[in-house]
Amino acid sequence: MAAQAKILIVDDERDLVDAYMRLLERAGHRCFGAFDASEAIQIIDAESLDLVITDLSLPDTSGIEVVRHIRSKSKDTPVIVMSGHNTPELNQAAHAAGASMSLLKPVSIAVLRRVIAEALAPKVRA
Repeated sequence: MAAQAKILIVDDERDLVDAYMRLLERAGHRCFGAFDASEAIQIIDAESLDLVITDLSLPDTSGIEVVRHIRSKSKDTPVIVMSGHNTPELNQAAHAAGASMSLLKPVSIAVLRRVIAEALAPKVRA
């Protein structure tokens, strides 16, 4: 089994956060959930994370602020952004802020697993 990664999932849809956490915890990872950017920033400040997955549309601010905050703490932590309203401008802004990858919601479990494995590949060794 691969080494345990510490993963933060940020989304205002609690059911989605819970589902992603269950999926990733079954794969042996340690997960943190946040439902807005303020919670996410507190976790980012308190934990050394291996991966951040954030929605771009959050109740208190844009997920781009979450990306900027993790980038201020770590240049190497992969950040996957998701949105149900992907536009070229939004993707460009997310990548300019430091996002590693962007996905259009809803994301299938197979795609999510593959993207997470790719994002963690340089950091986690079997």
